[in-house]
Amino acid sequence: MQSDSAEQLARSITAAADKDNLPAQSALKQVLIIDDDPALLLSIRAGLEDNPRFQVLTASSGREALDILDQRNMDLAVLDIIMPDMDGIQLLTALSESFSEIPSIVMTGFDSPVMKRELKQAGALAVLDKPLDIDTLEQEIISALTDSGRRRCDLPLEIFLQLAAMERRTVHLKVFQATGSGSFFFREGLLVDAELDGLSGDNAVLAMLDWSDFTLGLKEYVPPYSEPRVNSALAYLLLKTSCRLDQYGSSACLERARTELRRLQAARG
Repeated sequence: MQSDSAEQLARSITAAADKDNLPAQSALKQVLIIDDDPALLLSIRAGLEDNPRFQVLTASSGREALDILDQRNMDLAVLDIIMPDMDGIQLLTALSESFSEIPSIVMTGFDSPVMKRELKQAGALAVLDKPLDIDTLEQEIISALTDSGRRRCDLPLEIFLQLAAMERRTVHLKVFQATGSGSFFFREGLLVDAELDGLSGDNAVLAMLDWSDFTLGLKEYVPPYSEPRVNSALAYLLLKTSCRLDQYGSSACLERARTELRRLQAARG
């Protein structure tokens, strides 16, 4: 009987994920809950599903969470400290390195001041004790979404690309939009690759340059590097789009973009 119940619960989780982990159709904030306990995920989803401010998605492991974050524009991560493939500290470190713009809340069954201090040092915005109180979790989520420093960029994307080229950066610029996310890869100031869904190279660059509402993230770009897939010079690709460098290309705008990249770099630690 216990086995049947576990299978039934697993099917319920899968069905809920299939239904709710679809691309958001509204302006609701997106919250990712990460825990390897399917019963807890189901309970949290049920307890938060009526909140009008945010939508809940779930992941059952740290690696699954990173895959989701790499593809979706998320606003907050809520994670368990103990998971089989990647513990909370490791996941917080990965989030800090690759998704520094996304705040995190940690759930833990260890009532240890030392552990909580380490979690805060690793980047946790808040640490909640298990067994979890859903109302407390809901309030912490609302507070994190309200107070998080994440900002959408009011400068066009091409300014940041131009700056990466001018400063000869080796960097992975991650760009998030409500419908998905893409990447630009610079090596010593040369745009060598770009990715967006099934697109790569020049086609991905041109598709993303049309984005006007996005969130920018900064990731380290380290060897081994892939073979270059951008065949055209950045200046040529910018000229093929509705480039706004004439409007925004002043030294003041470039300095604003430089400040934003520095802020992202500092957030990565």
